[in-house]
Amino acid sequence: MTDKKEMDKPQILAPSLFGSCRLTITMMCLVASFNSLLMTINLGMVIVCMNKGDHSNSTSDPGTSGSNCTSDSEFQYQSTCGYNTTEESDVRWDKNAQGMLLSATYYGVVSMQLLTGWLCDKFGKMKALMIGGSTVLGVVSVLSPLIIEYAGVPFFFAARVVMGACMCFMISPVLPLLRRWTTSKEQGLLVGLAFAGVGLANAATYPMTGLICELSGWRSIFYFCGICGISWSVVALFLIYDTPGRHPRVSVEEKQYLVSTQVQSLSKTTKTVIPWSKILLSVPVWAVITTNFFFFAATKGTVINLPLFVRDVLDFSVTENGIFSAMPSVVALLLHLVIGPLFDCVRAKKIFTVTVVRKTFHVIGTLIPAIMMFIVSQLPPEKKYIIIGLITIGYAMFEFAWMGGFSFAFMDMAPDYVGIIQGINNTIGLMPGFIMPVVISNMTPEGTPEQWSYVFIMFGGLYTAACLIFLIFGNSELQSWGKAKDPGNIQIAKSLETMVV
Repeated sequence: MTDKKEMDKPQILAPSLFGSCRLTITMMCLVASFNSLLMTINLGMVIVCMNKGDHSNSTSDPGTSGSNCTSDSEFQYQSTCGYNTTEESDVRWDKNAQGMLLSATYYGVVSMQLLTGWLCDKFGKMKALMIGGSTVLGVVSVLSPLIIEYAGVPFFFAARVVMGACMCFMISPVLPLLRRWTTSKEQGLLVGLAFAGVGLANAATYPMTGLICELSGWRSIFYFCGICGISWSVVALFLIYDTPGRHPRVSVEEKQYLVSTQVQSLSKTTKTVIPWSKILLSVPVWAVITTNFFFFAATKGTVINLPLFVRDVLDFSVTENGIFSAMPSVVALLLHLVIGPLFDCVRAKKIFTVTVVRKTFHVIGTLIPAIMMFIVSQLPPEKKYIIIGLITIGYAMFEFAWMGGFSFAFMDMAPDYVGIIQGINNTIGLMPGFIMPVVISNMTPEGTPEQWSYVFIMFGGLYTAACLIFLIFGNSELQSWGKAKDPGNIQIAKSLETMVV
C-alpha cells in the first residue's frame, strides 16, 4: 500500500532491525499486550480455583449452616460467602455474580475506546498512558484479594471496570507509538509482532494460572499477574520513548531513518470532510458492524466461559482445565500466522474479486464453527475429549473469518475513513463482552450438561447469523464515497489502532 510518490523519493537504507531501539520498543509492546490480557482474562480460572472440587457452588444457599454469606440487595446476588473449608476455596460466588464480574471488564474497555484514542492524537504521550494504565492495572490486581474478601462483589465489580479502562490505556497507544517507530517496509512485521502478545495471552493464561492455583491458591494468581504489570511499568520507564528524537540511546543512523519517514508522513496530513450520512446509511458498513456483533458474541462467549463449562460439565482437574481451556487459543494463534499470508496469496492471483474471496473465507470461518457448536451441544459429558477437540476446531477456525473475511472489509470499501468506521464498529461490537457472561450465567444457574447444551446451541446460532449477514449484505468493493480527495497513510494507521482490542 505504498504511495507511488513515496516510491519515487530517494530511500534511506534501513539500519539492522536486530538490536535496534525500534525492535526493543516493539517487544515492550508485545509484553504490554500480553500483560493487559493476562491481568484481565484470568478471572475465569480464579473462579474455577476458588471452587475447585465443588460442582454445587452455583446453588449454594446464603443461609446454609456454617457459612457467613452476605447478600447484596442492589446486585441481587451473594457478594462474599466464606465457607471455612480450605484456605484456597473460602470464597463463593453464585452464577449471577460470576456473570457480572466476568463482564465488568468490558464496561471499562468500551467506555474508554474514544477517550484513549483522542488522548493519543491530541497529546502524543503514549509512554505516559501505557505506564499509567499498566501501573493502575497491576495495583488493582494485587489488591483484588483484599477487595474480594473485605469489600464484596459490588466493589470488586467496580475494580474490574477500572481494570478494563486501564487495559485500553495499555493497548490503544501501541499503534500510535509504533507509527513513530516503524516505516512502511517494516510496519506489518513489527505491528504483527507487537500484538502477538494478545494471542499468546489467550493461549498461556489458563494453563499458567491453573498451575499457580494448584501450587499456591487463587490469591496468588492476582499477585503474580499484578506484579507482572507493575514490573513492566518500571522497565518501560527506561526502554520506551514517544519519538526517536527523545530516545537517548538510539543510533544516529536509526534516528535519521525513522525521522525522515515521519517528516514525509506528517507533511501529508490534511483535514478532510467525513461523509457521515453516507457512512451511517451504507448497507455494507452496517453488514460488517452487525456481523461483528454476532461474531464477537460467539467467540468471546466461548473463550470467557470455557473454564466454567469445563469445570461444571467435563470434570477435569484445575490444571487440566487450564490446559484444555487454552487449547482453542493455541490453535487459533497458529492459524492466525498462516491465514493472513494465505489470503494475500489468493487475493494477489486476482482470479476472484475481493468480495468473493472475503465471503469465501468468511463462510469457512463461521459455518464450520457453527457446525462444531451444534455437534458439541448434543454430545454427553462422557465424550469430554471429543468435546474439547470440537470446541478447539470450531474456535480456531474463526481466524478464517477474522483475518480473511469480514473484519478488514472496511479497508477495501472505505480506506480513507476506516478509522472512523472501525471506531463505531468497536463501540457496538465489543458490547457482547459484557452481555454474554450475564446471559450465559442466567442460562446455566445449576451448571448442568443440559443447560450448557443450550449455550452451545446459542453459539451455533450466533455463528450462523454472522455467516448469513455478511454473505447476503456484505461488500468489499470500494464505495463511491470511500476515498477522500487527498488520501493519506495516517488514516489507515488509525484504523489499525481500533481493530486490535
